[in-house]
Amino acid sequence: MRGLHRWPGLRSASGVALGAVFGAVLLFAPSAGAQVAAPAPQSGGGALRVFYECATHGCDFREFRTQIDWVNWVRDRKDAQLHVIITGQETGSGGRLYQLDFIGLEKLAGQKDRLEYTSLGTDVRDETVKALTRVLSVGLARFSLLAGVPVALEVRQSESARANERLVTSDEVEDPWNFWVFRTGLNLDLSGETSRTNRRVGGSFEASRTTTTWKLGLDAGGSFRRNEIQLSDTTILDTRQDWDVNLEAVYALARHWSLGAESEVSAATRTNQDLSAAVTPELEFSIWPYEEAPRRSLRVQYRVGLRYFNYEERTLFGFLSETRGIEAMEVSLFQRQPWGSTFVNVEASHFLHDIHQYRITSGGHLSFRIVRGLDLRVSGSASWIRDQIFLAAAGATDEEVLLQRKRLSSDFDWSFGLGFSFQFGSIYNNVVNNRF
Repeated sequence: MRGLHRWPGLRSASGVALGAVFGAVLLFAPSAGAQVAAPAPQSGGGALRVFYECATHGCDFREFRTQIDWVNWVRDRKDAQLHVIITGQETGSGGRLYQLDFIGLEKLAGQKDRLEYTSLGTDVRDETVKALTRVLSVGLARFSLLAGVPVALEVRQSESARANERLVTSDEVEDPWNFWVFRTGLNLDLSGETSRTNRRVGGSFEASRTTTTWKLGLDAGGSFRRNEIQLSDTTILDTRQDWDVNLEAVYALARHWSLGAESEVSAATRTNQDLSAAVTPELEFSIWPYEEAPRRSLRVQYRVGLRYFNYEERTLFGFLSETRGIEAMEVSLFQRQPWGSTFVNVEASHFLHDIHQYRITSGGHLSFRIVRGLDLRVSGSASWIRDQIFLAAAGATDEEVLLQRKRLSSDFDWSFGLGFSFQFGSIYNNVVNNRF
């Protein structure tokens, strides 16, 4: 089922009157077959000025502007009366739960509302875009009224869509698949030229089951690559196999707590691992409730377990196989606010048999609006590496280094990115030209 919209209530003196109008509207708006149109007024000087941003898949701003032409879409938040933020997260069926936050500005400051729409995993992009357009229309109509701009809102619903007026829980339906969703894929890549040929075969399989209490997932994938490179006096043959199978189970322990366990089996030529297997119980605490995750989250995760290694070549420490205890803690912060978005992550891990064999990784990104039209984007990461117990004692040949076939010893790695963008000119963003 899909089409759940939440209208948390009007936060103004006019809320009672408007609530009666929009209560009737929202009775029909959730369904996939509903059609929402607000033909008046056309974009003009008095229309509601809207600044829009989307941080998830499925949005189509061109479609929104084409179908909702009774508001003024502006390029900068400082020119807007309403800020709309659309976020999303994947559901257990492979669909997506979209959250539309409406934040009033200028004389609408203090007015906030939220609508939600849930798509199906089998929906095509056109179905999702049309549904989001209808939901967005309902939210914009309410704020147009608050801004003093009359809107003629028309809602129609097909008979086939009347059953989709809300989401249902797992105990309200009979599902022959028991909420399991499966996805599989196979791909073949071939390329070549006079002195080089590349072949790659890959495959994947996913299975997941998501309820309000449990989240179960199986993810398997792998590839085999064979590359031939002809040099002036020799031919280099590079063959690699990489595969992994990951199984995860998460239980909703409490509103802020989650308990989980993860097991993994993998192989990777580049890290000298013929076989690697791990089992790690996990405990996570969310500072903010999980329901707020699309807009903000602050999580602390602790993991401890065992990992088995079987190496292709003897390591620097003289092992062909070994089993080690591992421990890790991770802290991550994410926020999407009217001023921009930020993500910061710090993770520390080490082997239990020797705490001096550790790794500390920190990274994140920031998108920030400095002044009107000027945005700053910063991203970076850094790792302090002391846990490369897989390094082969024989080292790496020049060919293996050039082909990046083997990992080399390193004490650290880092990356940094910085960018600015500046827009100026007309504040309006209403016109859509679909030619070319």
